[in-house]
Amino acid sequence: MTEHDAHDELSDALAEFATGAASGADRARVLRQVGGCADCREELASLSAVADEVLLIAPERQPAAGFESAVLDRIAALEPAKPAPARRPKRRRVYRALAAATAAVLIAAGAALGVWWATAPDRELAASYRETLGVADGRYFTAAPVVDAEGGQVGHVFAYQGDPSWVFAVLDGAPEDGTWDVVAVTGEGTDAIATCEVADASCGAGATVDADIYDLHEVELVAPDGTVLTATFTH
Repeated sequence: MTEHDAHDELSDALAEFATGAASGADRARVLRQVGGCADCREELASLSAVADEVLLIAPERQPAAGFESAVLDRIAALEPAKPAPARRPKRRRVYRALAAATAAVLIAAGAALGVWWATAPDRELAASYRETLGVADGRYFTAAPVVDAEGGQVGHVFAYQGDPSWVFAVLDGAPEDGTWDVVAVTGEGTDAIATCEVADASCGAGATVDADIYDLHEVELVAPDGTVLTATFTH
């Protein structure tokens, strides 16, 4: 066997070594060879880089059951009828493995595209949210339900962090009519910021606030008889 033939035969083992498909005997032979052959070391480094790139883009999940067998069957059907040269069987297995990995990457890309289309409404909503805040140089907008002592929702409160910041409360199920106080509760204490005139169990009222909305814990709506409805914020 000439030196060229020996090096060509080792190339098959180098490809399997780079992809982790080499047997124990072939791995030992490759390690012995690359220890004394600069050309072999260079070729192994190049093959390993290609294998690493394939692994980086491959998804961290298994393809569907039967996928690999189906791919290999299709590849086998495309192969020419004549037998391959005797020195190439190992390389063919490597190419089959790389073909299967590439197909898995394509499936993952298709799944990612499906997710992209499925989440389009959420992305459009987020873009609209950013544009809304940008109109008044806003930085944060949130809301919380107003609940009674039994936990039933009877309204909601909006809070906006901007210049200026503001709080707006809406009741649609108040237990009694009259003038209700709107009280902001922050880490520094409580502050009555507005009054809400309830008629037919409904009202709406708001005001600008000096407090940082991120520090807003609750908004209380206090009835003339002392009944308290609460909106609790979780930032």
